[in-house]
Amino acid sequence: MSAKTEAGKAKQKAALMENRVEAPNLKHGVPGFLQSGLHPCTKCVKQKTCDRFKKGADCSYLAEFQQNVEDRIMDLDYIDEQDRMMAQVLAKDMAGIALCEMYFSVEGMIIHDRRKKQLSAQPLVGTYNELKRSVRETMKSLGIGPTARARLKMDQVNVVKQIQEMGLDDDKTVTEGTEFLDD
Repeated sequence: MSAKTEAGKAKQKAALMENRVEAPNLKHGVPGFLQSGLHPCTKCVKQKTCDRFKKGADCSYLAEFQQNVEDRIMDLDYIDEQDRMMAQVLAKDMAGIALCEMYFSVEGMIIHDRRKKQLSAQPLVGTYNELKRSVRETMKSLGIGPTARARLKMDQVNVVKQIQEMGLDDDKTVTEGTEFLDD
């Protein structure tokens, strides 16, 4: 409802100025990133402070982050080449989490509607939580994490026990490299 008097218009303008959003229509670009794997620099919430910002380019930090995660996972002894796709999925989900956290660092996780006097969670929080669940599951599938590592070591211990039960442990070439499992 618009104000009819000059005093009313001034009061309305002051209220709008007080409650205005600092960066209107600030977009995070997470759904687009999850679909395409690319995040344009122009959609980044950190574009004003980013030293690598280039108009029309994609985020080099996210691409570098994903490559680092994938490389570190593939460097694990028990990860084979056929696991690369899962490593890439994990890297993309972790980059999605990083995008969400960048957005939250600027906008916060809570929306404060001053007119309605209520608090609500950012709609992106649901996506953020889903990505975190997905990362945990993928890490567990790849044997990353304390529980998964413990399960992996139990499987290796069982192999050593089977070698010993079959009497193959007399041949030192069969058990070579498994000394760490004796602890």
